Amino acid sequence: MADKEEEFPLGTPQEHALICEKHDLMPIDVTCEDCEEFICSKCAKEDHKDHDWDTISTAATLRTRGLMKAMTKIEEKDIQQIDEHIQKASQQMEENKKKYESEVLKLQKHYDAMVETLDKIKKKQEKIMRDGLERKNADVSKAKSNLEEKKKKVLQRVKSMKEKGSSMTDIILIKTHRELTKLISTEVDYKQMSEFLLRHERGDINEAMLESMMGQTFDAERITVTETNSFQGDEKPIFLLEAMNEGRCLLSNTILPNVVQLSRSGKKEKQFSVDVGGVCVTDNNDVYVSNLKNRSISRLSPSGSVSTVFSTAPLLPMGICQTMDGGLLVTLGDTESDNLKPNSDSRRLVRHVTLAGDVIREYEYQEDGQTRLFTSPERVTQNGNTDICVINETSDTTGELMILSFSGSLKSVYPKQEHTHNFFLTGVVCDSYRNIIVSEAQKNSVHLLSSDGEFMRYLLTENQVNHPFAMSLKKYTLWIGDYKGRVKVFQYNPCTKM
Repeated sequence: MADKEEEFPLGTPQEHALICEKHDLMPIDVTCEDCEEFICSKCAKEDHKDHDWDTISTAATLRTRGLMKAMTKIEEKDIQQIDEHIQKASQQMEENKKKYESEVLKLQKHYDAMVETLDKIKKKQEKIMRDGLERKNADVSKAKSNLEEKKKKVLQRVKSMKEKGSSMTDIILIKTHRELTKLISTEVDYKQMSEFLLRHERGDINEAMLESMMGQTFDAERITVTETNSFQGDEKPIFLLEAMNEGRCLLSNTILPNVVQLSRSGKKEKQFSVDVGGVCVTDNNDVYVSNLKNRSISRLSPSGSVSTVFSTAPLLPMGICQTMDGGLLVTLGDTESDNLKPNSDSRRLVRHVTLAGDVIREYEYQEDGQTRLFTSPERVTQNGNTDICVINETSDTTGELMILSFSGSLKSVYPKQEHTHNFFLTGVVCDSYRNIIVSEAQKNSVHLLSSDGEFMRYLLTENQVNHPFAMSLKKYTLWIGDYKGRVKVFQYNPCTKM
């Protein structure tokens, strides 16, 4: 009976009509299309008077008239769509399998590289012990040869004494005996015969350290962002935005030459009169800016003053960030040549400096020393694995992410060359798990990349962000500023390793 009731909610065609529980003795003979309920005529006039309702018999007659047409539509169109979704599901399963195999292959390569490194270390220690054995045995072999030579001489003298002793003169006998005694008492250097003392002391097998060396496995789908707040600024494109902490930020638009300090709710707290290309808030909460007017790196004080720290002239500073060693990375370019069309005399680089401005290293050319790295480096940050991530503007409407090793080699570029058309990256940040987050203005999106620059998924799309121009991540708070002067604040929830 239970199965029958589930198949026929109003009972079988042979059963009598149901009675309304609300209105005694009133048969259920009406269907409400808005609520998808079966009701009595009194319910229709009271609770459903403004709804689309009709008698059950009339509704059934109407459905019967179009039944064949509806069934044909289901067979020809709806079922086709279901089949398409089934096919897409099958394709997705195949794609997922390929991605799984690709990730397992990466894991295997990393494992093989670790084993290869361990094998090199093992062979190195084996060579140290083998060289030690050869040196020690060479010394022992020399002592052995000396002993054998001594034995030979002793036996010769003993034989001579036994055979010729009776015929020797007294002087010769005494002299020969003295030589024999002296030969026997002569010591061989027994230090050369000491034992092999090189030892291998077993190191601690630290599982946590090995896991760290192997890397981590995480599900990018579990990384989420949730909007927690938003506020409207001056309705001008926000050129840069840097979070001071999880509760306030510094921002600047493309029109006014100043930096404004705002609370998370959008309340203006402070203003600095300086035209900047980039802002950096250090771990000590010191604020450094790239001063466009003075071509210098300046410092903003809590009182609102601006003081020059060091000059970058004649080069113009733009992006700036703190390095893991406590210094700064600054993107620089000359102004004598076209910003987006550098010539052989142009300078386009990232400079690693101390907080006092002393140059540690410059990143300008690829490893061949001739191929230019950048067209126009704008934003820069350093990932937790020491990689340097640079937003490189390539035209008025295109920009790319370049990932350099700290030693200066170009590791990867995102997006790949064939996908750069109308792909305008504007901001870059890295989370505590070394994932890279980039904002893309043209397509209204924020992308989540792996540490080596591979696309994993969209974090935000056009339904959540509108032409994001600037971005900052402070712990678990993601700030995004757009071209209409709006700031959105998101809770960023990274995925811990599985």
